[in-house]
Amino acid sequence: MILQQVILGLRDGSLFALVAIGLVILFKTTGLLNFAYGSMGMFAAYIVFTFVVFVSTPLWLAVIIGMAFAVALGLTAERFLLRPIRHLSRSALLIITLGMLMILEGLALQIWKQDYRQLPPLVTGRPMIIRFSDIFLVIPQQDILIFWITGFTVLGIFLYLKYTKMGLAIRATAQKEEAARLMGIRVNTVYAFSWGLAAGLSALAAVLAAPRTQIHPSMMIDLQIHGLIAAVLGGFESIPGAIVGGLLLGIIEQLVGSYISVELKLTFALVVVIIVLLIKPAGILGKTSRRRV
Repeated sequence: MILQQVILGLRDGSLFALVAIGLVILFKTTGLLNFAYGSMGMFAAYIVFTFVVFVSTPLWLAVIIGMAFAVALGLTAERFLLRPIRHLSRSALLIITLGMLMILEGLALQIWKQDYRQLPPLVTGRPMIIRFSDIFLVIPQQDILIFWITGFTVLGIFLYLKYTKMGLAIRATAQKEEAARLMGIRVNTVYAFSWGLAAGLSALAAVLAAPRTQIHPSMMIDLQIHGLIAAVLGGFESIPGAIVGGLLLGIIEQLVGSYISVELKLTFALVVVIIVLLIKPAGILGKTSRRRV
């Protein structure tokens, strides 16, 4: 049933969109692609698992603790690892994020080993069943939660960036750092906030995906790759583009996996991305920037 596959694609696409939004916010603000982005979410998911299993913390409280840990990790990385060398080459900053990825995965292996860890769904209960004539759509409660959380997160980020002083500062810094400094904006604070927000989004995506993928050191690699593809598809400097790209990518992969081949779904998605970029190099909602030579 194609409609059921579209709903499953929207579920996956919502997670892709969450990851893509964090990547886009960080890139727009700092001009940097964070290779350790997914590893931050993975480590936070392990923190949630540890509190739930070994400390018997309620799941909702463990999730809050895990996301707070991720935000603190992002703030710490920006302050002590990236800020001191920010004015060096971009290559140096990228190498730092690559080193963070290796450190976080190594620590996860040392602490929790290679075993897959199971995190219970955030919500349980009977799935929602929608009937259209002779067609039945089944939507699990966990998927409904993913839709709601993604929607509220996107709306909250949009309102925050548009109507708050920090949101204005982020948009100004994203346009031109030097101009933002001259306007009295604390650029260091903006960078720290962007890193914390991005790490929190990565943790949120990891926790939502964990009941299905289970927790392991490489659990976020696939999500990070898909988030990156979604960001490129939608326009790497456009938050709405990241959302559209994530949802579209999820639907394409689900339909291809169901009706053509599971092994070829990522290949088809990449072909679609290439076609879109050939037609519109800046992405679906991206804007082409022009520079004088």
